[in-house]
Amino acid sequence: MRTLAALTLALFAVTASAQLLSFDEWYARSEKDVYLKPRFGDNGPDVVNNTVDQDVFMAIMNNRNRQRAVSDSLCKLGFERLKKNDHVGSMRRFNEAWLAMPINPEAHRAFGAYFRSMKRPLEAHENYQAGIALDSTYAPIMKEEADVYMEQRYHMQQEGRDKKAEEFTLLALDLYKRAYRRMGKDPDLTYRLFECYTLTLNCPKAWEFHDKVVAIGEKSVEDMYLNKLKAYCVR
Repeated sequence: MRTLAALTLALFAVTASAQLLSFDEWYARSEKDVYLKPRFGDNGPDVVNNTVDQDVFMAIMNNRNRQRAVSDSLCKLGFERLKKNDHVGSMRRFNEAWLAMPINPEAHRAFGAYFRSMKRPLEAHENYQAGIALDSTYAPIMKEEADVYMEQRYHMQQEGRDKKAEEFTLLALDLYKRAYRRMGKDPDLTYRLFECYTLTLNCPKAWEFHDKVVAIGEKSVEDMYLNKLKAYCVR
């Protein structure tokens, strides 16, 4: 029976040129290559099975008793490619991760991160929410979707659309709170909650998370938030 090591060797045997794609470039290429579409474009098993490289396909099939481990390993490889701006290689790995375990929320987090890297929030949300629907307790995917909402909030604020910016802040806050129940000691998540509570002028919570950020000591409180807190939430 093939092991994870054998799967890794199979993956190294399948090479693709590292390519950074714009969304328009990705869309045009994905129309001809279902390997570039999340979940292989939701095609049936005949198309998928005939699309995946045979060595990779057999390695996945022979590790069915280790679905999560195989899927997570493939996601990790995909994220490594994505960090190198390789939109072709990363989606190949993410799709193979999905094939290894379609109900793995990490695979859907990967699809969301893929579109986030292209600055496509709607497509990112679609894939993040698909993962949350599979596992409503999976904190990393909730945190990342909340980050996208905060990015959208920033753009709305820049355009002077304050009501829409506030809407995105509240959506992010809800997800951050849910994620915090699972990974409360995460420094970035703690800071994000401090930001949201300050922006929404929830004074007790804003000071609570301000103090937690200071206690963790990994990130300095930005002046813009601290000044707002001191101006509107005197304690």
